[in-house]
Amino acid sequence: MNRKLGKGDIVLVTLPEHNPSMHEQQGTRPALIVGIPPGETRYLLAIVAPMTTQIGEWSKVNPTVYPVLLAGTGNLKRDSVVLLDQIRAVDMRRIAKYFGSLTESEYEPIATGLGEIF
Repeated sequence: MNRKLGKGDIVLVTLPEHNPSMHEQQGTRPALIVGIPPGETRYLLAIVAPMTTQIGEWSKVNPTVYPVLLAGTGNLKRDSVVLLDQIRAVDMRRIAKYFGSLTESEYEPIATGLGEIF
């Protein structure tokens, strides 16, 4: 990936399999970059929130933790839920593709949700 990535970018990332494989997102899927560690770090990492197109009642009950991005936002093909309860660090080499970026106003619900979680 040649593009310099940053907060608010939507990317295609490969997440490792989990044991037990139950509720944590895994496999190749879109994710939202919510942070890049500043300065010089041991490894090139991105902090990401995985996304899913499986929009259920659970996302409507708690939109702060599960903000929905509509199709077209950041070049997403389908409406997607950002899973702020599954934030993780990934090696930049796991990022396969850049889709697009959120505007400041589109990122605002993400920042609000992150503030509530942390």
